Amino acid sequence: MQIQDKGKPLSAAFILSIVSGILIVSQGTLRFIRNQWGLELGIGEFRRSMVHGSGFRIISIVTVILGIIVLFGALLMRNGRTIDGGTIVIAFSALSIMSGGGYLAGLILGVIGGALAIREQLPSNSTKEPLPNN
Repeated sequence: MQIQDKGKPLSAAFILSIVSGILIVSQGTLRFIRNQWGLELGIGEFRRSMVHGSGFRIISIVTVILGIIVLFGALLMRNGRTIDGGTIVIAFSALSIMSGGGYLAGLILGVIGGALAIREQLPSNSTKEPLPNN
């Protein structure tokens, strides 16, 4: 992928989407690390009894994957595919709610960033002719 307009300033939609993806990835990573340390230190017995097998690890890995996809959507925005990137960011940020949504802030920032990206590309209503009054 080549970035178009390297001198172009970063949009608010891109920045919000990047922050969202980072929050979602960090939540998944920290959850995975916390689960590993908890089991090794013996303080994860209650958690292990609540989530059988490797379910907690799978949730953590899925969270990281969702965050990476959100980051990919943000990069699509930067490369000029704003509507595609915004749609990906909204969809996968919303899916991340099942695993915590990037401390919930990642979900909120992702939806706002994706919506801003889509809004930037939609034609404005001011260019349309007004409807006649009959």
